Amino acid sequence: MELKEAIFNRRSIRSFLEKPVGRELIKEIMYAGIHAPTGGNIQPWAFVGISDPLVIKKIRVISPGMLDEPAAVICVYSDQKKAFEKAGKTGEVLALMDCAMAAQNIMLRAFDLGLGTCVIRSFNQSAVRVITGAPEHMRPELLIATGYTDEKPALPARDTGVIYMEAYGRRGAKK
Repeated sequence: MELKEAIFNRRSIRSFLEKPVGRELIKEIMYAGIHAPTGGNIQPWAFVGISDPLVIKKIRVISPGMLDEPAAVICVYSDQKKAFEKAGKTGEVLALMDCAMAAQNIMLRAFDLGLGTCVIRSFNQSAVRVITGAPEHMRPELLIATGYTDEKPALPARDTGVIYMEAYGRRGAKK
């Protein structure tokens, strides 16, 4: 698949088939995350792939943003200790940004492999940390619901009026 196709056609999937996603496939998808850009090469992230339906049910209970039960959940963590050691207080925000870029890589790779994803930020961070056994300095930033898609959402309109050339407000960047 061409990268352009993945970027322009990937959609947030909120309904999944009851078909398991293999552990090796989940690991391959997470591997894409470690290849994301990262400020100062800090790499302040960790990823936990979950395919156990009982654990997914527990996570779903504390995640109002998870509308369906996916076959897998990828938890994206920021290493707050590492981020602070490298960048001070600013490291907290930088780590979140790096995790978001890693999540994009994960979602694009999943799409490339025929899977749907939906990034979720509405969840109980403390509960996810406990459920997955992560240490206190690891902050769960995002959950990525993953599975075989049971829907094909329409492509939403995009506002091209937010693209400028050379200066804010200067048009001329139309496709």
